[in-house]
Amino acid sequence: MTRLGIGDLARDPGDVARSLPAWARGDHDEAVRQALALSKKHLHDRAYVAWAWAGATPDDCPAWILPVSAQQVRDMAPRWAAQVLMRFLGAAVEAGAMADAITVLDWHGLALVTLPGLDDEIAPLAVAEAHPAPARGVLAALPPDVRPDGPEVTLAGPPAGLDPDDPLSALAGATWSHPVRVALVLAAHGQAMDAPAHPPEIVEQLRRWGLDGSPPPPDAPSLEVEDDPCPRRRHARTVLRRLLRMGKVGAQYHTEFDHLYRGAAPEDRRDALEVGEALVRAGLLGEKPSVGQRHVYLRRDSLPAIHALIDRGETRDPVLAAEWTSPAP
Repeated sequence: MTRLGIGDLARDPGDVARSLPAWARGDHDEAVRQALALSKKHLHDRAYVAWAWAGATPDDCPAWILPVSAQQVRDMAPRWAAQVLMRFLGAAVEAGAMADAITVLDWHGLALVTLPGLDDEIAPLAVAEAHPAPARGVLAALPPDVRPDGPEVTLAGPPAGLDPDDPLSALAGATWSHPVRVALVLAAHGQAMDAPAHPPEIVEQLRRWGLDGSPPPPDAPSLEVEDDPCPRRRHARTVLRRLLRMGKVGAQYHTEFDHLYRGAAPEDRRDALEVGEALVRAGLLGEKPSVGQRHVYLRRDSLPAIHALIDRGETRDPVLAAEWTSPAP
């Protein structure tokens, strides 16, 4: 068995992965995970080398596998892991990824970020610039047969133990939001994700942009999409989450309307299409005719309402509320 050591961080991550027995026997995804484990192990070093793997999800959305775990993203801890995460997210936005459509998935315990709109040519340079010397950031191309996917990482509220002196953490606490969501909303509205300080009025701006969460009561039910007691609302949240992951934001990124019932059982397809029509009437989905077919997309001006529905099952639109069969969680 090939043992990896700190000296291997000076090599190209692709060469490292290809030198592993897992790669030789065709387990390319395992080789990728082993290489990332080496980088992750040394991220607390001052002169760390942060490897990430670039590829695409099964639905062809650009994505990076990061050297931090999904749990570290949830917790925003330890501090070095949170710092590396935010540097990669900043690099992705610099490389054209739509900040308000980025999602975090759990790929075998590692953080997988989907990056609609990413410019693959600019991305390696943006990653390198995001990690100042003596640290290094390196982007490696995933082998074509590795198409990462996984469940979405829930980022519904601020994790416990955030540093109150950190500007991003302070905004997360003030809006009862996860720091990653705060950073991406800031970036989507032209604000710096890593600013050393923010003016007091930014909190009210964030609330207007959709970050208006509040602490759940002690006995509150789960906010997970899969646990939603209303099947129609559950389908609506699933559809919106899927379109967001695919980057179908704005009229230039659209998909067939009939895709809105994908994943629904045959007996549930009528309900699923009725929910799709309600999403259009409520203004969350826009329509764009294409070669005689109905195509839809997520309306950019409705992203705050879309995130509220996905994250909390919440809507203020009476058209949608009339579709539900039970109260929001």
